Amino acid sequence: MGAISSIFFGPGKGDVGRLKEKYGQSPSQFIELSNGDSIHFRDEGDPESPTIVLVHGHSEDLHTWHQFVEHLAVNFRVIRFDLRRHGLTGPSMDNEYGIDHYVSDLSELIELLGVSSVVLVGHSMGGRISIKYTLANQDRVKGLVLIAASGAPLGQKRSRPLALRMMGSRIGRFLIKRIWSRNMARKSLEDMVFDKSSISNQEIDRMWDLSRYPGNMDAMFQEFRDSWADFNPSEVRAIATDTLLIWGEEDTVCPVSMGVWYDSLIPNATLVRLPKVGHNPQFECPGKCLEEISSWMAR
Repeated sequence: MGAISSIFFGPGKGDVGRLKEKYGQSPSQFIELSNGDSIHFRDEGDPESPTIVLVHGHSEDLHTWHQFVEHLAVNFRVIRFDLRRHGLTGPSMDNEYGIDHYVSDLSELIELLGVSSVVLVGHSMGGRISIKYTLANQDRVKGLVLIAASGAPLGQKRSRPLALRMMGSRIGRFLIKRIWSRNMARKSLEDMVFDKSSISNQEIDRMWDLSRYPGNMDAMFQEFRDSWADFNPSEVRAIATDTLLIWGEEDTVCPVSMGVWYDSLIPNATLVRLPKVGHNPQFECPGKCLEEISSWMAR
C-alpha cells in the first residue's frame, strides 16, 4: 500500500521539528527577513575578522561547506545559510523563486548581520547569485570566489545528470516527485562528482531528509518551470572585483568551458582548473580548494 501511495503522492513529508533537531543545532540560528521568511544560518569565527559569506548551490544546504568552515573560521568571520526552498529555510512565504529574490535574501541577510564588506564564495547556482549581488554592490564585495558557477552560456553539449534533464520537462518533474527516494538522492549526488567515493552516507542522508522538508520539492519544481537568463558579456565585463574561478575539468553540470568564458571576460579573474574533479570540488578536493582560496586571498 505504501508503494502505491508513493506513486500517486510521492514520498512522505519530513517532520519539521525532527529535521530542525537533527540539522539545526548550535551554532545554527534563524533570522526573519522582511517578507516573513525565517532564514537558517550559521555565523562562526571571529566577528572582528574579515567576513566570508558562503552561498551554496542547487539542492544543497549550509552543511555543504563544513570542511571549508573548520579551516576558514580560524582567520575569518564565516557566514553560511540555507537559500529559500533549501534546507531548514524551506519554501518562501512570497512563493517567488527568480534570481532577484535570491539576491534580495542575500542582501538583506548581510545587512541584518551588520556586514560592511565581504568576500563572497558561491557554488553553482550560488555562484550565479553571488555574481548578481556583486554587480549591484561592487563597493561592498572585496573578493569573489566562483566554484563551478552557473550563469554562463552552456557552450559545448555534454550529457547532464539525469535528474537535471528530467527537471526540464513537466513529465520529468511529475515522475521525480513520485519516485524520489534515498537511492535517487545518492545517484543525484554521485552524478555531480568525478570521484563517487567522495560522497558519504551522511551527505546522502542529509539530501534525502531535507528534500522532504515540507514544500521544498514543490518550490524547486516551480523554480524549474521558469529558466533564469544567462549573463551577457557586457554584464560580466562590468565585474571590477578580484575574482577566483575554481572549476573541475570533469564537470558535467557547468562544464569548464563556462569557467573559461567567465575568465575571458572578468577583468581581474584567475582561473584554476582541477583535473579529475566534477561539479562539487568542495566535496572532492576541499583541501585543494582551500589552498587556492588562501593563496589568492593572500595576494
